[in-house]
Amino acid sequence: MSTGFAGSRSMDERRRRRLASESSESLEDSNEDTVSQNIARTHRFAAGQFPLRTIIFPRRWKLSVYYLPVLFCFASLIAADLYRPELTRPESALAGYLSLKTSPLSHVLSGALLLVSGQLALLIAALRTLSLHDFSGRYRLWKWVASGMFLFALCTTTNLHQIWVDTVIELKLFDWGPHTQLLAWMVPTLILGSSVALMTYLELRGDRAGLNMTIIAVASYVACLTFQFTDNLIPGAAYHHLIGSGLLLFAHWCFFTSLLLHTHHLLYQSVDLPEKVPSRLTKFGGEYLRRRRIRRKAKRVAKALLRKKQQETARLEQEAAEQTRLETEPEEKQSSVKAPAKSKEIESAPAPKEVASVPEKPKAPEPAETKSQPPAAKTVSRKKSKPAQKNIRVDQSHDPEQLKGLSKRERRKLQKQWREAERQNAAGEDSDWS
Repeated sequence: MSTGFAGSRSMDERRRRRLASESSESLEDSNEDTVSQNIARTHRFAAGQFPLRTIIFPRRWKLSVYYLPVLFCFASLIAADLYRPELTRPESALAGYLSLKTSPLSHVLSGALLLVSGQLALLIAALRTLSLHDFSGRYRLWKWVASGMFLFALCTTTNLHQIWVDTVIELKLFDWGPHTQLLAWMVPTLILGSSVALMTYLELRGDRAGLNMTIIAVASYVACLTFQFTDNLIPGAAYHHLIGSGLLLFAHWCFFTSLLLHTHHLLYQSVDLPEKVPSRLTKFGGEYLRRRRIRRKAKRVAKALLRKKQQETARLEQEAAEQTRLETEPEEKQSSVKAPAKSKEIESAPAPKEVASVPEKPKAPEPAETKSQPPAAKTVSRKKSKPAQKNIRVDQSHDPEQLKGLSKRERRKLQKQWREAERQNAAGEDSDWS
């Protein structure tokens, strides 16, 4: 019966899975929360199994002992070529040795640096195999990186790419015009270099310093390749070889420094896979999109509030207009009813029976006819003049301004009270006449 785990591809992965399960069980049983297991394991590797602690120092700034002299060496090569006419005679052998065009010194130093970088990639691959959680075998990527660096070192030192270019031109494998000699080696270099850069980017996401140096190295390589196409467009043709060599040497140095810093990261921090964190571009892009969504939502809310305010204002105006119409409507009806009533009352006088509808007080008994005729005539004239006084409407003596602001029911009630008061006054006047 096989004791391997499901999905394991080799004995290394089976052992890694078994050790990971054992370490997780022991971690659950223990209560030590101060020091993580990964840090303790990497410190044990650095102190015991790997004697690299004496070479790669725990303090990162001390690694400048390795990469700063390399930078000074490359800078001195460029400075020597720049001041070569002043330091040596043009016919001397030293002048040809210091020239970056004819001297093999820069190519040898570049090849040596690339060879050391490939060895650092192999060391990183060996350190990455110690990770108990790398079940996908990502550590194998560093072996491809090391192979690419060794190939670049071989081409830089022996000019193997020029032999390939001449073979392509002789056999006429492809024809790209005047740039065939340049593109014949640049296209394979870009394909292999982009794959190597992508591998290192995926592995260096947990190491900020190494990732930054890798980005600078890639940018320098791209600038050097761009300069190869645009050198005839840039003024100062005498210094073009210095610019191209400087960009290429600086790119080699940046890549070597990034690998050295990542080796320090694996020795003293963690040999596991880096945590998957969003890139800076994704972070900035997500932040920009989030702010944009917030601004759009704020605009929508502002428009909705403005529309609601306008609807509320229109509703209030409509209610005010309706209230004004309701207030003015009874007055118009009252004035329109009052005018025909007056005309009818003036045209036809009411009959005495109609006036008798008003409640009258009981009349006093008539006195004996001892009085003379003139008072009787006076009484008859007064009785004949009474209906003319009763034709006046009862609500004319009251102020109609009091009706404003009241409801229909209240206005009718008040008008009824006024009519009752007028009837009572009319009844009182009848009693006085009698």
